[in-house]
Amino acid sequence: MRVLVVQNYDNTGLGQVGAALAEAGADVDLRRPYQGDTLPQDAGGHDAMVLLGGGQNALADEDYPYFPALLELTRDFADKDRSVLGICLGGQLLARAFGGDNHIGGATEFGWHKVSLT
Repeated sequence: MRVLVVQNYDNTGLGQVGAALAEAGADVDLRRPYQGDTLPQDAGGHDAMVLLGGGQNALADEDYPYFPALLELTRDFADKDRSVLGICLGGQLLARAFGGDNHIGGATEFGWHKVSLT
């Protein structure tokens, strides 16, 4: 299994997800587009994708010009029925790729908080 991992910010590694991928014997293809790494053109060479977090605003295409290509790549993974996991910023980008709204600054984003079903 070959997994594309998109790191969006320094010091945002895979943590426990990395341990699970290693245990599964996954071949991890780590890309850091914020540092100039290119993204694959499509999902063809990968079985799954993990979008990691970061301190960026998920709507900051002007500051992070790779975001639109990443959104398109995310949709391609879904179109090819491949798994995509978004963590923190990665989850916001995943939602955005499929037409979800990102509401910046509307709620506390860091730390432990109660979660309830709505």
